[in-house]
Amino acid sequence: MIYQVMPDLSPEEYEELKADIAARGVMVPIEFDEQGNVLDGHHRLKICADLGLKDYPKVIRAGMTEDDKRLHARKLNCARRHLNAEQKRELIRQQLSETPEKSDRQIAAGLGVSHPTVGAVRNEMVEAGNVEKFTTSIDTMGREQPRQRKPVSVFNPTRREEKAIQDPDVVDRLATGQTSSVLSASKQVNREAKAERKAYEAPTQMPDNCQVFVGDIRDGLPSIPDESVDFIITDPPYPREYVPLYGDLSRLAERVLNPGGSLIVMTGQSYLPDVMTELGREMTYHWCMAYMTPGGQSPQLWHKRTNTFWKPVLWFTKGEYGGDMVGDVLKSPPNNNDKLFHEWGQSLGGMQDIVERFTYPGDLILDPFLGGGTTGVAAVLKAREFIGADANEECVATSKARILEAIADAGCAS
Repeated sequence: MIYQVMPDLSPEEYEELKADIAARGVMVPIEFDEQGNVLDGHHRLKICADLGLKDYPKVIRAGMTEDDKRLHARKLNCARRHLNAEQKRELIRQQLSETPEKSDRQIAAGLGVSHPTVGAVRNEMVEAGNVEKFTTSIDTMGREQPRQRKPVSVFNPTRREEKAIQDPDVVDRLATGQTSSVLSASKQVNREAKAERKAYEAPTQMPDNCQVFVGDIRDGLPSIPDESVDFIITDPPYPREYVPLYGDLSRLAERVLNPGGSLIVMTGQSYLPDVMTELGREMTYHWCMAYMTPGGQSPQLWHKRTNTFWKPVLWFTKGEYGGDMVGDVLKSPPNNNDKLFHEWGQSLGGMQDIVERFTYPGDLILDPFLGGGTTGVAAVLKAREFIGADANEECVATSKARILEAIADAGCAS
């Protein structure tokens, strides 16, 4: 839609403007609303198309009502064009026809003309029966005016700003005055939307969508259907003799993960190059994150002469990842390394951080190295679906009991 309130330029005026733009470029920005409709500058835009010009100054004005847009277009023409008195009065007539409830002063301020002139035109239109005579009006202070969101403008917006300002929630956020940055408002809106997607209710009993069974990853865990899992979050054993298991994990992930799914693997540093090679056999490397282990959790690696206060969490994907932004520093609560249920057990708080950072309520998480069940507890308490497997029957029994106990301890048992 083009909000054109004045007649087209004559052919001579059009060619004169075209020659000026060809020589100097567009000097006055072309104005659009957030839907891309032209508010002002339709001749300039057409000339740019004729000349093949794509890089021209623009302004996007968002949050304006239809009345606001037409008033804005009229004001620009009043201010920019050399209009005679009758042409200005015609613009005033158009505005009075559309918004007769507004006061003379408010219309005058909007068009950039004097309020006595608006009053005179109004009297003529009332006498002619073209405008209703209002006993009250909406003044320049906005009294009696229905609340409207405050229009916002972006000069020469980037592509990201153009896209962001098309979101009504972003425009509303800008209108509150909490921020004047389009991108900041967009980030705030996205953060709140993400928090809403992450919201969940803790379970009241052992969920039906939580499966824990005895299974060896080297057999491929055939009971898990192809492309049925959203995330694999796991902590395989670290010693050298277990490195080939990471290749088995890669093959399993390629089969059971949904397209775009993620494989999140906690591991040690000693054989990291070999581990990454094995994981990369079927999966695509995405990122390496740092899992911080503060407090009394620093293992002493005598063969490397090193005390380590962090460990890698490797992120591989099946195809292209299309989820939310994720920070690459993960953290366990201080002194929270839990070896009660398994000699290689990890922090429940740290695993909950990983589960909540990457996944959403209802996502299906698989841990094929179940161990003491920490991943399962974290998943269930965060209202995720869960499948856990381990070759050791005792680990499976411990994990089942632990998941039930964690639900009860959280005060959620029915």
